[in-house]
Amino acid sequence: MKKYPKIYLDTNFIRDIMEKRNTKAIHLIEVIRNLQNKKKCSCYTSAFLLMELCDAKKDDLFFQEAINKKFEFKRIIRERNNPNLEDHHFKKISEYLDNLLESYPFLEKLSLSEDGWQVASDISSSSNIWSPDCVHLATALSNECDFLITSDSQFKKESKKIAKRFTKYKLEIIGIDEAQRILEK
Repeated sequence: MKKYPKIYLDTNFIRDIMEKRNTKAIHLIEVIRNLQNKKKCSCYTSAFLLMELCDAKKDDLFFQEAINKKFEFKRIIRERNNPNLEDHHFKKISEYLDNLLESYPFLEKLSLSEDGWQVASDISSSSNIWSPDCVHLATALSNECDFLITSDSQFKKESKKIAKRFTKYKLEIIGIDEAQRILEK
């Protein structure tokens, strides 16, 4: 029986499709959807992704408000961590997350086990990878995904170095173009 790939999508890739900022990512998610519909792959991300998307959207909304109010750059930087968002902002964040879940129902959320958190901690303490990305890499590794697709070139570069240390896993960290070539075969 042929083994179909387990594909993991990171936050940058998801933001690319949700915010329509990368046409190649938008095309690739449709390739993945078609493969998923034919039961030729399974597609995952971390449950942590939703929290990251909330933070990113909060930043976006704060910056939009600050620009609309003509805040000076120093004030924007100073107040960024205390954005004072209101209910209408939180409604937009909720709608954004609902849109993701409704648009891509095939995207399953994975969590880290206690061992997975240890992998994330090991990665974080021994690499140039930021903690949120360590969670994604550890989630993909510990859940034995075949591919982690990202549009973050720095994360891709650093993750490839780290993944080599975890030889019991067969995770390949790939960008959008490489994923396109592999999945459209």
